[in-house]
Amino acid sequence: MIGETARLITVAARHRCMNRLSEAPALSSLARLFALNVLFTLGVAAQVIYFDFTKAGFFATGSWEPQDPNVKTDMTETQIDCFKELKTCVIATADNLMGRPHVFTSYLDVIKWDDDGLIATDSSPICMTLTMQVSVADKHITLVHALKRLDADKAKACKTLGAEGTAEDLFVLKGSRRWEKEHQWFPKKKDEPKQH
Repeated sequence: MIGETARLITVAARHRCMNRLSEAPALSSLARLFALNVLFTLGVAAQVIYFDFTKAGFFATGSWEPQDPNVKTDMTETQIDCFKELKTCVIATADNLMGRPHVFTSYLDVIKWDDDGLIATDSSPICMTLTMQVSVADKHITLVHALKRLDADKAKACKTLGAEGTAEDLFVLKGSRRWEKEHQWFPKKKDEPKQH
């Protein structure tokens, strides 16, 4: 609610400023460009709440990443929406598969919800049980993929699909330092060798 209010205030302020900019014909192009840049920066900063936990719901935006920040993954974005009354979490991840947009959704059953956070699980996948844990105090979210006890044929099939053992992913919140570092549109240039 606070984030939406901040976004609406920012949008209204941006419209007022845009109207004033269009009414000022004497304003140089450079000054207009500077003003638009400032307005865009202010608007982006207040657009989204990336971690919001209440007694009725939990919402977060970010991406699932390995615990080790040196392991690189494809650029994705995930939205987590949990509803206490429905005892359900919906996780939607957008990515790019072979040049086409793709959204993968999964549904988890909430098994614990209190002021400290929540735990949700999904045991419907054949190979793995998924368990998501949200800690409110430090805004920490993890997803554990635990291998199920399977007969030999299913275990072999799961191994072929890459499900060999328990793995844990960390949810990197959008806007955090790690997010900003790993989701840059243009990678930072390394020092280029001097040419003679």
